[in-house]
Amino acid sequence: MGAKLKLYNLLINRNRTVKHHYEYFVMTHDGLHAKAPFISWGYAVWLNIKYTLLHIPDRELKYKQKAGNESGSAFKMSAEETAAVLCKADIVSFDVFDTLILRPFEAPADLFYVIGEKLGIPDFRSLRKKCESEARKQKLQTDGTTEITIEDIYELVGKKAGISPQLGITTECDTELALCRANPFMLEVYKKVLSAGKTVIITTDMYMSESFFKELLHKNGFDGYDGIFLSCACGCGKSDGRIYDIIKKQYGNKRYIHIGDNRHSDIKNAAKAGFETVYYPNINSIAGEYRPHDMSYLVGSVYSGLVNARLYCGGHCSKAYEYGYKCGGLLILGYCNFIYKAALLKKADKIFFFARDGYILKQVFDRLYPDVATEYIYWSRTAATKLCADIFPFDYVRRFVSQKVSRGYTLKEIFSAMELSCTDYSLMPDKTLTNANRRRVEEKVYNNIRNIAESYSGMIKSAKDYFDEKTAGCKNILTVDCGWAGSGSIMLDALLNRKFGMDINVTGVLAGTNVKEQLDSDFSETYFADGKLIPYCFSSSLNRRYYENHHPDMKHNIYFELLFGAPEPSFSGFGANGAMNFDSECENVETVKEIHSGECDFIKDYLGVCKTAPYLENISGSDAYAPFAAAVGDDKYLAGVFADPRGQLHGADIAALAVMRAPLSH
Repeated sequence: MGAKLKLYNLLINRNRTVKHHYEYFVMTHDGLHAKAPFISWGYAVWLNIKYTLLHIPDRELKYKQKAGNESGSAFKMSAEETAAVLCKADIVSFDVFDTLILRPFEAPADLFYVIGEKLGIPDFRSLRKKCESEARKQKLQTDGTTEITIEDIYELVGKKAGISPQLGITTECDTELALCRANPFMLEVYKKVLSAGKTVIITTDMYMSESFFKELLHKNGFDGYDGIFLSCACGCGKSDGRIYDIIKKQYGNKRYIHIGDNRHSDIKNAAKAGFETVYYPNINSIAGEYRPHDMSYLVGSVYSGLVNARLYCGGHCSKAYEYGYKCGGLLILGYCNFIYKAALLKKADKIFFFARDGYILKQVFDRLYPDVATEYIYWSRTAATKLCADIFPFDYVRRFVSQKVSRGYTLKEIFSAMELSCTDYSLMPDKTLTNANRRRVEEKVYNNIRNIAESYSGMIKSAKDYFDEKTAGCKNILTVDCGWAGSGSIMLDALLNRKFGMDINVTGVLAGTNVKEQLDSDFSETYFADGKLIPYCFSSSLNRRYYENHHPDMKHNIYFELLFGAPEPSFSGFGANGAMNFDSECENVETVKEIHSGECDFIKDYLGVCKTAPYLENISGSDAYAPFAAAVGDDKYLAGVFADPRGQLHGADIAALAVMRAPLSH
């Protein structure tokens, strides 16, 4: 191992936080390391002092969020305006990667993770980068240029990895073709320029062949160009500026303009050659600071690459859509995969998605796993507490009485919520519940709990009929909810088996659990311990950092639930004779609609990558929660997105609401 590589491993690779900050610095200071290496190495030393020696918490980037909308903030011009500027010239030159074509990664080299997996070569990313660097050095020594071909790279890769160079070339080309996609904003610009009758050319610094680029561009809708200028074919590139002279020599005395994402190669050097220029900011360099930086390498790279492309390529999205796309999509997709695995583990005959948090989950799950039996179950804490009053009297009293002490509730209001009459229990209806009379009221309820349970006989029968139908033929059921205590699953288990006498195993899956800041933080601890409840993102024994930093008092529960919410009123309970009762109002309908749209679009984009790398569907709970943690880590961000997350859009018409833009593909 060379001294430089040893130093790199010592200063950068051994600390992930240092590595991320350093690589972000290098990416956003193009060419600095080559021109002034002492600056970048000095920065690496400073990062080590900060994060390795002093162990300062990494909150500088991790929790930074952009105020307001991210979309539309980087490239201000519309597609029409951009095309109009470009059409002032006779010859319009487009850069390829990060302009016309986007890779679904935060860093281009992360593509090598996928290639390495296909080739079965560990640490292929490092090997591939090293071989490209060595090939350029050799080319400089022999030919006086750093412009190389992919054959030059894989001649070295083949020797070091023990594979056929052609196998490596074919695998890389096929992987690029499978994963790269058109930038929708630039595709619109491109077509407008062509329709205006302008001569369009493609100019790129790249080692791939012309035939590869023709296939790549055609596959993504970029046809009709007049020529392709490749650095590897021309022996010079945008990086030294000489390729622009070749273009001018071919087309003569014309007005030229070039658009690209590199300030040095695409803007400075093009301008020196007499080209007009349009700077199209590199989406990953400008958006990287707003993404979470504590995710696994590959999933985190794909997540960031997709989000950056969606929000920064051009155009505008609503705040709620952005929230769904960047905070909910990965969570929903990962959770669905986790649910599927849990169902297989528990040999579940059917999965119950509880209303309302199971609404979007069931829609996505059914599209991903259509052969699995699922039900959308109307169930709520209020309904469960009444049905199980004689099984869990403490919880019944706590929910309906104890939690309302000194909050201005009259006894009439409290007993009405219980569907009881306080006068039947010798209590004055106009009295307010206070600490002074709470014990008497609680004792009245405890002493009459059997009679209270009998008063619910009509709703119990309705519930029995409902669940007889839903559980027909089932011995093992998996329930799904957003969070938090798992009481929905626990009480359903008690209702089915202890009250109805069914012999059904009920296991609950939760995205998140109660945290230590909540009064009943240990409500379900034993259920998690014995596997009756299974957490995905965090619990007292899983991802403790997230468990300790999730704060219900800061509305974290509310913001999290908005990612799962349903455009329908809450289920309030079973009535007599099979009736189903719902609240009269539905909150946040339009907001939920936009959030779900963003989530579904992210899932479709991510699954597009999974077609080439199916293992990416294995999203850990930590990775799934990280975008949300980053969002709520900035105190002002979500407050700006949802000024009043519980008070928006009451009573909106939900009849025609459609949250799916298109069917999801698996």
